[in-house]
Amino acid sequence: MSYLLALVAESDEGSLAAQLAGEAQRVAVRNNVDVVTLAELDTLPAYSADLDTEDGRPLIANQLRRSTLEADGVLLFADEGMEVSPLAGNVIAWLAHAGSGLEGKPVAVITAGPGEVVNQNMADRLRKAGADVVADGVSITGSWSDPATITRLGDTVVAVASAG
Repeated sequence: MSYLLALVAESDEGSLAAQLAGEAQRVAVRNNVDVVTLAELDTLPAYSADLDTEDGRPLIANQLRRSTLEADGVLLFADEGMEVSPLAGNVIAWLAHAGSGLEGKPVAVITAGPGEVVNQNMADRLRKAGADVVADGVSITGSWSDPATITRLGDTVVAVASAG
C-alpha cells in the first residue's frame, strides 16, 4: 500500500482545503492508498535560516521533513485565492531546503475553488525545490459527492501514488 502525506496549508480546520483532504483520504482507501494528514502546520514558524539548524529547528519543522521523507508522495491542499497563502508559502519554504525529503518526491497541488493561478505558482515553487510535480492546477470546484469530482480527486491520488 502506498503512503501519501497530505499537507493542508490552511489554518482553519473547517476550511475547504481541509474538507478536500478528508475526501481524498476516503477516495484513497478505495484505491489501496493510505493518506495521512500532518496536523498543526499552522504552528510552523516563518522559515528562517537561523532556525533551520539541527539545534534550532522547531519540532513541527522536523516532523514535516521526516514525514515528507517517509512518504511515497505528497498532496498539498490549499484554498484557492488571489495569491499563495502565507501558510502554503511557509510550508513550501521549509520543504525547499536540503534534507527536507522533497527532492524527487511525487507531489500534487490541489486547491478547493476556481482558478489555477495559485496552483501553478505553488507547483512552480515546489519544482524549484526539487519535487516531481505530477499533478498541478487541480482545482476542485464541484460538490464532494459529484462523481466527476470524486473521479478527478481519485485520479490525482493514484497519479501521485503510482509515481512514488
